[in-house]
Amino acid sequence: VLLVFAKEDSQSNGFCWACEKAGFKCNIARTPESALQSFLDKNHEIIIIDHRHSRQFDAEAL
Repeated sequence: VLLVFAKEDSQSNGFCWACEKAGFKCNIARTPESALQSFLDKNHEIIIIDHRHSRQFDAEAL
């Protein structure tokens, strides 16, 4: 699972905890560039993008 969150908070921690509890490996990206690189390296099947802080990056474009 790839989590794309601009900053660490209770929401990102909750998603990561839930993924690990369900038996998934969790990768967290903080920037669009690191998200793209992580996806290209690992080909995640599930991607969760935080769209709450739209000033950090454009989640729809990502």
